[in-house]
Amino acid sequence: MRRGWILLVLLGSLGLAQEMTPGALLQMGSFLKKINPASYLLYAAEAQDFVEVFEPFILDVRTNEERARGFIPGSVQIHVSQLPDRLSELPKQKDKPILVYCGTGHVSAVAAAYLRALGYREVKNLSGGFRSWLELNLPVQRP
Repeated sequence: MRRGWILLVLLGSLGLAQEMTPGALLQMGSFLKKINPASYLLYAAEAQDFVEVFEPFILDVRTNEERARGFIPGSVQIHVSQLPDRLSELPKQKDKPILVYCGTGHVSAVAAAYLRALGYREVKNLSGGFRSWLELNLPVQRP
């Protein structure tokens, strides 16, 4: 029950929970319980290798203000609240690797779960978000 409330709060903060039926929320909760964290978390220490080897679609779900301070080179910005309306900008192949990040890894975790629920099989969430990327002095592009 607690997980359901946490999910509801997260989705509510994104404006999604109000539009979801109770059944859809339960399905999302069931889906989240099945995901093994090791299958979708990617730590910054391994992220650069992941990017170089797998050439993923890199999705930045942060705000314009956050992105203006720097971003992972090659990333595409789609704010998390716009994601449902901009799915056509994502890879058509559901098995294309996708690396999702935000500032801390929390909002991108919700976005990654959403993409997995839509059938994207190779979605990774950058644990610790852009902050962890910066801490390791990994490449940053500035506008």
